[in-house]
Amino acid sequence: MGRLKSEASLMKAVIGFLTVLLLALAASFWLATPRNWPIPRGTLTAKKVTVDGKTYVMVQGEPMNQLGQMQSINLELDLDHRKLVVRRSIVRWNPLSKVNVNNQWPLLYSLEFLTPGRYSIVYITADGEATAGGFDVP
Repeated sequence: MGRLKSEASLMKAVIGFLTVLLLALAASFWLATPRNWPIPRGTLTAKKVTVDGKTYVMVQGEPMNQLGQMQSINLELDLDHRKLVVRRSIVRWNPLSKVNVNNQWPLLYSLEFLTPGRYSIVYITADGEATAGGFDVP
C-alpha cells in the first residue's frame, strides 16, 4: 500500500512538472511570436530626396523604443494600388536569442524602377490605414 502511495505522489509530481513546463513553453512561444505594432496616426512624414543623383522617397517616423527585443520596420510596394506600405512588427522577448534588433528611421525607397504615375505612402495604424503623403514618378 505504501508503494502505491509513493508511486501516486511521484506521478502527481511528474504531471505537475510537465504542466509547468508546457505553460512555460506556451508563454515563451507567445512572447517570441512577431506581432503587428500599429503606428500612431500623424507620426510619419514622407518626401522625395536626391542622393548622389538618384531620387528616393524618404519616410521618417518617431524613434523606436526598447519595449521589445526585436523591432522591425518594413516598407513594401503594392504596385496594383500604387502605394508604398509601412508596417512595424515587434517581438517582445525570444528566450532562444540574445540578439537585439532595433531598426531605425529613415527608410529610403528608390524611385528608379517604378512606373510613371502618382503613388501614395500609407502606414498601418490601430484603426487601419493612414496616409503619410504621396509623390509623382515622372
